[in-house]
Amino acid sequence: MNIINKLILFLIQATHWIYLLLCGISSFLVVILEPFWISVPIIGWIMYLAFSRVLDCPWTRLENYYRQKCGKPKIRTFIGHYIIKRN
Repeated sequence: MNIINKLILFLIQATHWIYLLLCGISSFLVVILEPFWISVPIIGWIMYLAFSRVLDCPWTRLENYYRQKCGKPKIRTFIGHYIIKRN
């Protein structure tokens, strides 16, 4: 059962990375391909979602659930844990 939880955790982490990568790529593409009156609100929304302290990412909650099942400590933020290494 623990192997299945570790596999699920790996799939969640991989999907989270892919999602963040696609969001980053789409941010640049929307600035390049769309007029400013369309790209500015979209970029503002992406920035709000990325840096809000109020919102809780559902992917991070799901990862924390499976991290607990695998005996690993919870993380506060995905980017903070894997890229900035602050928690």
